[in-house]
Amino acid sequence: MLRRILLVPALLSVLALPVQAREAAATPPPSLRILLTNDDGYQAPFTLRLRQALAAAGHDVTIVAPAGDSSGVGTSINIRFGTTVEAAEMSPGVWAIDGSPADAVSFGIRTVFAGDPPDLVVSGPNEGENVAAAVNHSGTVGAAITALEVGVPALALSTARQGSAFPSADDSVAFGVKLVNRLAATARNGRLLPAYTALNVNYPAVPTGQVEIARLGRMLPVTIDYVPATDACPRCYRLAPVFATAPDPVPGADRTLLSAGAVTITPLTSSWESGPVVASRLSERLDELTP
Repeated sequence: MLRRILLVPALLSVLALPVQAREAAATPPPSLRILLTNDDGYQAPFTLRLRQALAAAGHDVTIVAPAGDSSGVGTSINIRFGTTVEAAEMSPGVWAIDGSPADAVSFGIRTVFAGDPPDLVVSGPNEGENVAAAVNHSGTVGAAITALEVGVPALALSTARQGSAFPSADDSVAFGVKLVNRLAATARNGRLLPAYTALNVNYPAVPTGQVEIARLGRMLPVTIDYVPATDACPRCYRLAPVFATAPDPVPGADRTLLSAGAVTITPLTSSWESGPVVASRLSERLDELTP
């Protein structure tokens, strides 16, 4: 069942009991050590704004992000052992790495934060929403999932487009700070989130003042068509976007709720394993199969 709450600081409660939320609103949240990354590059303006806002809220924030745009690479990571990777601290607390968002998180945790992992990895805010099946290909979400592999909780933040504009960019940054503060203030036994859990957060272009704990949708918001492009070369195809118009088949899907103006928060894990029911049924069907 979805939880619907007004976007008011005193009432905002994410994965926490109401009593905890009221207590949290009365006391300042503890300071967190945060690794901030993205898939748009270490100089991405939304990320720089979020760093400034988180620091103003009392958090210790270090950027470790790709040197350039790495959108759409999912959880891609460099495991070609023996090769080299270029990384440097471009300014105090701002690192750039020649790699993917997952590379940035891996390098950040193992090298920049060597021996003392950050309390939280925050990825984004991305320029554009990451909902439904698009999370499979999102570098923003891929960075958050990479953090989970070593037990560091994570947030993936994305800001929805309105055409080519981002009218709610400042609000999405402010919400990211609210969310981090609320998690810090309501942490149980020092845990910001349940073990190996990330939150995929999408901020709408025109918010209606609601926050929804949403399910992950199934449909890609935008798919690809391959159009012959013989003007480029005899065997070339040009990629063209095809925007989904049908509703998502998943009830309470993030894509559906975001389109209606709600901030969506979808808990994710790093496991792609199916549930026990599916495993049991497959076991029955494959029982007599031998190598």
